Amino acid sequence: MESSSTPIQRDAGSVAAGAALGAGRSFAFFAVLSVVTLALGGWLTSLGLGEWYDALEKPPFQPAPWVFTPTWTVIFALVAYATWRVASGEGRKTAALGLYWLQLVLNAGWSLFFFTLARPDLALVEIAVLDAVVLAMVVAYGRLDRRAGACIVPYALWLGLATAINVWIVRVH
Repeated sequence: MESSSTPIQRDAGSVAAGAALGAGRSFAFFAVLSVVTLALGGWLTSLGLGEWYDALEKPPFQPAPWVFTPTWTVIFALVAYATWRVASGEGRKTAALGLYWLQLVLNAGWSLFFFTLARPDLALVEIAVLDAVVLAMVVAYGRLDRRAGACIVPYALWLGLATAINVWIVRVH
């Protein structure tokens, strides 16, 4: 039995199927980057845990240690989803995606400064830059896709808490 579609309809369907497959790959790409960044941050953090970190006076508002891993997992899942939406959407997205790449580097860099190098002072400068980049992501993503911008808000809020913890530690020590 022959298809009732014309060659042009079949070609259009192939293009749409290819675009859907490309978008799926893009989401997988951003999801893998999230997992890699989480793993790198976790590894850098583990290098600094021990006597130095245990001796730090932590603020009374610091969450319990078990809260960090699931929170970061949800945040990075939201970032992957938001970035996939931006990358697969319409509009001028080069700047927004540049912010995405920059925040990945800065996120891992904070763990390096704070935990691995035991330099909360340098980490504080670095997280201030990360805060600005993530706030810029909220705006840039939101201009391209409101849902994508909204997905970055929990990241900005969590970074606000992390920044407050970092400030507390620098002031006390």
